[in-house]
Amino acid sequence: MKKRILLLGLIMIVNSVSAMSLFRSRRPEPEPDPVPPVQIPSDPPAQTPDPTPSPINFIEVADQVGKSVDSYFGNYQALDTRRVDSLEHESDYCEIELEEHQKFSERVSYFVELQLEDTKTHLAYLAPYYAVPRDNDDFHLSGLAQRPLCHSTSSSLRKTLKKSDRVPGSSVISKMNTFEEKVNSLRTQMIAGSDEAKMELSKIWSRFFSCLAYTESLSTADSSSSQKVAKKYAPSGYRKPAGVKFYEDPYQDEASKLNIGMYQFTPKGSGNINACLKSWNDRYPSCQVATGSSRSELVRVFGSSLQTMNAFCGVNKIVQTFSVQLNSTKSSAIHPSNSGRSKSDRCVTPFIYSGYAYNHFGPLMNSTRSNLSKLMTCVMK
Repeated sequence: MKKRILLLGLIMIVNSVSAMSLFRSRRPEPEPDPVPPVQIPSDPPAQTPDPTPSPINFIEVADQVGKSVDSYFGNYQALDTRRVDSLEHESDYCEIELEEHQKFSERVSYFVELQLEDTKTHLAYLAPYYAVPRDNDDFHLSGLAQRPLCHSTSSSLRKTLKKSDRVPGSSVISKMNTFEEKVNSLRTQMIAGSDEAKMELSKIWSRFFSCLAYTESLSTADSSSSQKVAKKYAPSGYRKPAGVKFYEDPYQDEASKLNIGMYQFTPKGSGNINACLKSWNDRYPSCQVATGSSRSELVRVFGSSLQTMNAFCGVNKIVQTFSVQLNSTKSSAIHPSNSGRSKSDRCVTPFIYSGYAYNHFGPLMNSTRSNLSKLMTCVMK
């Protein structure tokens, strides 16, 4: 009897333990470490420039080109003169490489070399006018040597210059072709790794911009009319530095008629300096110049004695023109030889009407029917 009771007790204990095991909440098994999702790299935005190395050839280039172009124009010596920085602006010292250099030629050659390739532009705000992307990050990169130059003919110029009476004669077109061919040849050699070709490319573009500076302003920078306009617009404590032209355009409204400096910019942040200021602020984030700056402040910036911002923006203006040609969907904004080509396969031209590709410079449109000839004769001298 005792054995039966003992056996029955054991059975009850076993059943009880089993029941407890059945209904007790189980401790969850440890989960394996989560597998990270596979990262599929996306294509970078079109405008993702590689870090731009500091120019290394600009002093030698400036010395050769500045003296040569000054000699071509006679007694002005505007490019190779060492400027007194009595009316410098803080923007004149944003670039540490230029601190010991006070010549206009050095600034031109520095910013030419800086903007040869992989230059980001800020032109999305012009989308309604030039049919470019509405996001700056969707632009293809630009630069003086980012793409080859298109070949100019009388037929192509009738299209790009808008008016047939602006098409120059065959001798001028021949000079344009020589320039285009030389730039393209040096560009090809540079891409293949030739440092010498890069220096020569910097030289020919520096000569182009040096000649352009003379046709825009340097030969009349210190005329009586320039002095008069400067006095009219000078902010408190400012006087016109030597070599810096002030000009009133009679065909513009009051807000846009003043033009200043080497490349004749209007001190209006919402105007033709807007995109350039944004590029400057990208390059020099600790030395920014706001697009909303007052006219007085912008007169000081673009009318400084060392002309740093003016030189930067002068080069950047051609880069902008090329950028419109690379990114626009309008047929009028591109050279005729680009018909049927993708954006990544286009050539570019500096010789194009302002309303087609945001060109800033009258000589490049042959605006007086003779200034393009004067420019190219100097460039190819």
